[in-house]
Amino acid sequence: MKQPKIAGFEFAEGVRFQAGHHPDPNIVGQHIEMLRKKGKGELTPKDVLADARHDNSPLHSFFEWDNSEAAEQYRLQQARGLIRAVVAVYVSPNKQAVRQRAYIHVPAPSAPHYRETTHALSQAKTRQLVLDRAMNELKAWRLRYKDLEEFAGFVKIIDVIDTDFPKSLDKIGE
Repeated sequence: MKQPKIAGFEFAEGVRFQAGHHPDPNIVGQHIEMLRKKGKGELTPKDVLADARHDNSPLHSFFEWDNSEAAEQYRLQQARGLIRAVVAVYVSPNKQAVRQRAYIHVPAPSAPHYRETTHALSQAKTRQLVLDRAMNELKAWRLRYKDLEEFAGFVKIIDVIDTDFPKSLDKIGE
């Protein structure tokens, strides 16, 4: 079976770049495709980073080259991972203990932050922010895997949820 040919490139929905950085997705995509072909069909993050080290690479500006700032950003990423890794064990009388992520990301437009999960979900405003983010992640998953026929059933369920969100969440639970 003949593989379809790439007609052009776009950036994935929701992708974020540094402020003031509006790259051409076709230039970036073509360059990464060239790296993939150079690697005999395989591409690794090390390949991309090695190329991006050159000032004249179209990928250069996507990376932080100030080592102090890069180290700080990496540590912040590690801190986010640590926050996400913590699970709380909730207990209440006459009920089995429940394990749940202790903190949840609240994507508030002015100041994204983490809150204790049960508190965040008990407040209408933060609950809606969390639900909207979860729905956007679900849609992104659908787009990423929609072409895999093994997931066709999941894609249909996501479409049902998306049609009438959040009322559809009640239908799924029935």
